[in-house]
Amino acid sequence: MSFLKKYNLFAFALFLAILITTISCSNSDDAESPTTNATIRLKATTTSSSTASKTANKSSLETNDLVFNSGYIVIREIVFDGQNGSNSVSRTKEQIATINYATGVVSPIVEITVPAGSYTGVNLGIELQDENDRPTVVIEGTYTNSSEDILPIRFEFNSGEVFEANASSVEIEPGADLIGKVTFDALSWFSTVSANQLDNANLTDGVIVISETSNSAIFDIVADRLDVETEAVFE
Repeated sequence: MSFLKKYNLFAFALFLAILITTISCSNSDDAESPTTNATIRLKATTTSSSTASKTANKSSLETNDLVFNSGYIVIREIVFDGQNGSNSVSRTKEQIATINYATGVVSPIVEITVPAGSYTGVNLGIELQDENDRPTVVIEGTYTNSSEDILPIRFEFNSGEVFEANASSVEIEPGADLIGKVTFDALSWFSTVSANQLDNANLTDGVIVISETSNSAIFDIVADRLDVETEAVFE
């Protein structure tokens, strides 16, 4: 083989390698430079009796009657959507994680990487897990009834509910850590349940269980408010 043919063959092989590398990088989600990206991390806050205000409606529950101090919320996915200039950005992170109701700690940490920029029409969706028979949300505490008996109470919810944080505009700086915070307030979920309803609730092994199959009338009230009263914001 002549030197010229060997040279042309080498040059072609080198060009082909560069072309394959360039195509691979351009198609990869990791092609974006870390210096032009930002991270959105999920954070949770919860509310117990110590931070809730009493209601003026005497037919409803007061904070010394109902306390929620433990439990968990299981999530399966977060989705980020927004308009960055002329570009529509959508990122999905599928990760099962558990939020501790007592502490608000999310484990494992859930975060999603997005390009930095000036965003409009921003939405962060947080979806609950609902793929098995285990309740997605379990919140536990105590209820002091009209006879001043202190009874354990347990709320169980199993549905692929989606909570959303929306913002008309968000400035996301390169390298920044933006928080998508969701607040779970079980006391607010129960705020339209009357003391009389809980006083007359059925007990399961001495526990007031509120679920689809136990004390279902109370469950329907609470489940409706769970959707309305659970808030998510950017900070």
